[in-house]
Amino acid sequence: MNSVHMKKLGLILLMLMSIPVLGQNNKKPNVIFIMADDMGYGDPQCYNPASKIPTPNMNRLAEQGMRFTDAHSASSVCTPSRYSFVTGKYAWRSDLKREVLWSTYNDPLINKDEVTIADMMQSHGYATAVGGKWHLGINFLKNQGYEYVQAKDWHEKGVEGVRDVNFMNPSYGGPNDLGFDYFFGSGAGQNMEPHVFIENRYTFGLPKIWREKGQATKEGISASEVHEGWMIEGWDDTTIGPTLTEKSLAFIEENANNDKPFFLYLPTVAPHRPCTPADFAKGKSEAGERGDMVYEFDWTVGQVMAKLEELGIEENTILIVSSDNGGTPTSDDGKDYGHHSCGDLRGFKASLFEGGHRVPFIVRWPDRVSPGTQNDQLVSIMDIYPTLAEILQDEEDEIMDGISFLSLLEDASAKSRREEMVHHTYSGDYAFRSQSWKFIPKRSPEDGSWTYMLFDLENDPYEKKDLALDRPEITTALKEKLQQVINQ
Repeated sequence: MNSVHMKKLGLILLMLMSIPVLGQNNKKPNVIFIMADDMGYGDPQCYNPASKIPTPNMNRLAEQGMRFTDAHSASSVCTPSRYSFVTGKYAWRSDLKREVLWSTYNDPLINKDEVTIADMMQSHGYATAVGGKWHLGINFLKNQGYEYVQAKDWHEKGVEGVRDVNFMNPSYGGPNDLGFDYFFGSGAGQNMEPHVFIENRYTFGLPKIWREKGQATKEGISASEVHEGWMIEGWDDTTIGPTLTEKSLAFIEENANNDKPFFLYLPTVAPHRPCTPADFAKGKSEAGERGDMVYEFDWTVGQVMAKLEELGIEENTILIVSSDNGGTPTSDDGKDYGHHSCGDLRGFKASLFEGGHRVPFIVRWPDRVSPGTQNDQLVSIMDIYPTLAEILQDEEDEIMDGISFLSLLEDASAKSRREEMVHHTYSGDYAFRSQSWKFIPKRSPEDGSWTYMLFDLENDPYEKKDLALDRPEITTALKEKLQQVINQ
């Protein structure tokens, strides 16, 4: 038995031993991570006073907790960022070196023998759940035999949907095999197949309708980036966000009533395309339907905050709000409405510039975090795993890339333990951050030659002045360091 198997077995045994004790004396903090899908640094008003989107709940959360200004997703696109949050590792250490997964049916990126953040939380007696977009691959069987459905390798055009899928049998390799007790959500987002909720191992009903590429679920709403695939009867894109919120609130209430600590991962589908805000969110922003979807996300944050207050458990709950990557520049109609989704940062989703991966990141923990604090230290979404491990005094995985930021939560003046970070994007390219320096190598698609960019983010946060030629010694040193980290 290898070391990974042994560690996972040890976590399971520890979990079984600890549950009775926790039932008698629950002092461990509940943990909720709400992850937006494509929300940029400039979307919440607490990060961008000029935002054209009302975000009263995130504003209030920032007033009650700590707002990080130099926080980053692990990638500038969604699948790799989710991998890094669940594993605490860079996504390019997985089989996914570039792009994203293009449907629910992709083979799982995370092996069931790998120790995840949910495994770790389970081992300390936590109830664990995912209430939202998974997008890390789930195996479904074909209609005949015992072979899994094979997803297409590339699907940007939204075609080649898979028809031979058995929805009667259980699925494998999803959240329930990776430490999560409960899963209710979307396999790969509201634009990808199949168009149906999944509860634990089964679809929530049997999809029998074939949805065509770009087909709206009702008149007058967007179908931007919708891929063809099986769909449940009565499916309505505008109800996805509220349904995921409702299921998540039920999980919170059930475990609070049972006096059991819980870990909830709530990755919403908002504001990813198609931008289909719920009826209550329509027209609430001045930034089109995408802005209304950010408003809907903020509503979800508010619903969670209200539930914690109603149950009287907000003081002992760590609530984290962030995004999987930067924002898109326009709404589904191609207009930006004068709204800057990434603020004044350079670049947007899928970019190695700051707008692609610098994201809002707010932490409220009344027991330990001073309200209304701003933190300018470097942190990453993949640092959440080791931070929780340190809080629970758990032994961290030796190959983990995440670094705990617990000291920053306890003391806003503390210096981050993270001094370096590798940025990664859709194309499979990398950038490297070292303290205030940022190095971006670029390869010419014509002749394969390399050029380099260097920015001093302390004095140039908007990446306007390239210093690569002015500081060749730093450019060379960061080039070598990036290669070392990638080759580890």
